[in-house]
Amino acid sequence: MPFRKLTLLLIVALLLSACGGSPADSPQEQISNGQEEKMIINFYSGSPGGGWYPIAVALAEIWMKDIPNLEFKHADAGGSGNLIAMEDGLCQVAISSSASIGDGVVGNDHFPENTTKVMGLAALTPEPWAIIVWKDSNIRTFEDMKGKALVPLPKGYTTEAICRRVLQAAGLSYDDFSKVDFVHITEAINLMKDNHTDIFADTIAKEGDGTVVELSLTRPIHIIDIPKDVQEKVAEISPGLFPDIIKAGAYPGVDQDTNVLGQTLALAISTDLSEELVYQMTKAMVENWNQMQLVDVGLAEIEPQDLARDLLGTEFHPGAKKYYQERGWM
Repeated sequence: MPFRKLTLLLIVALLLSACGGSPADSPQEQISNGQEEKMIINFYSGSPGGGWYPIAVALAEIWMKDIPNLEFKHADAGGSGNLIAMEDGLCQVAISSSASIGDGVVGNDHFPENTTKVMGLAALTPEPWAIIVWKDSNIRTFEDMKGKALVPLPKGYTTEAICRRVLQAAGLSYDDFSKVDFVHITEAINLMKDNHTDIFADTIAKEGDGTVVELSLTRPIHIIDIPKDVQEKVAEISPGLFPDIIKAGAYPGVDQDTNVLGQTLALAISTDLSEELVYQMTKAMVENWNQMQLVDVGLAEIEPQDLARDLLGTEFHPGAKKYYQERGWM
């Protein structure tokens, strides 16, 4: 067994033991409740208390209600780690981002190999990536950023990986900045407010993002327009990223539609699950989507047909594709 897989197995075992469970070796492993056998499906999302975990729990409850003989066990290995776990056969359903899914397909960063088991189940809430500066600064282009201070958030975060890809596509690197602080979001906001950094890059909501609103209450902000050629180069590097727009008026200081990079929160599903089972899971999810819209404010904006958006950086599982095609959404 490769060292990477052994290490991940040990981590997962510790996580699940704390929750009173243990991972099944594969989705085919069965348990008996004295009357009937159940299929165990391992669902990797986020830690309890985070935003991903309630989504996973609610979906699992829908699937167990509508599909006989399923049982779900929950764990968390991080956005990219969830997908590595799927590739290693440790989980069959996962929440991640389209950026991470696309990175896995081409073997970027944390992925030592191109993923082959990770497929799409559903596109969830949009999570654009943007570069934010003060409106009264003289920073409007990538060229203007040279010699300035930058906060891309901590190394290893998806948003930091996106930042490196964008800079690469624009012909820049961290060496072109006077200072780069890899700090967490709270410190990043304080650095901006105190004028200890000039540029802040992060995933944001299309409107009403708490972090951006907090900054804009201090001073009006400006979101850097990402040229089309840079957007296209980034999409070539990471297929889970795509062109997106922040609309004029979305935040104080944003006076015109601005080109940014798009990604989406995503449901990934393993090729280990059969076409028929994934078809039934997709059907149950769609037919109960009104329940999911109550779980998360972002999901409330997503309509059932939006789940079939081709934005995941990988192909949809044949079972999901079959259902979406029957509904006329593909």
